Amino acid sequence: MFSERDDVDSAGPAHYGIHPDAFAEERPDPRPEEAKRMGLSRHTEEGAVLYFASSLDRGKTGHRMMAWILLVTFAAPVVYILLVLL
Repeated sequence: MFSERDDVDSAGPAHYGIHPDAFAEERPDPRPEEAKRMGLSRHTEEGAVLYFASSLDRGKTGHRMMAWILLVTFAAPVVYILLVLL
């Protein structure tokens, strides 16, 4: 039913003029081994957060501030629930 047609050119790359190596990873994957085994990549919601958090550098002030913001963002609902239950 669905087959290749001979009169149509095959699909080329979506980004003409950009070298294919431009899309390659420039640095090693910062994800933990457990995340790699579970299949979490930066293309999934949970994996994107994990990828972002694992790429933060503790030596940079902006990255430390972002880490604290992430900690407060993810810990606040737990604290609110605990306060309601007490």
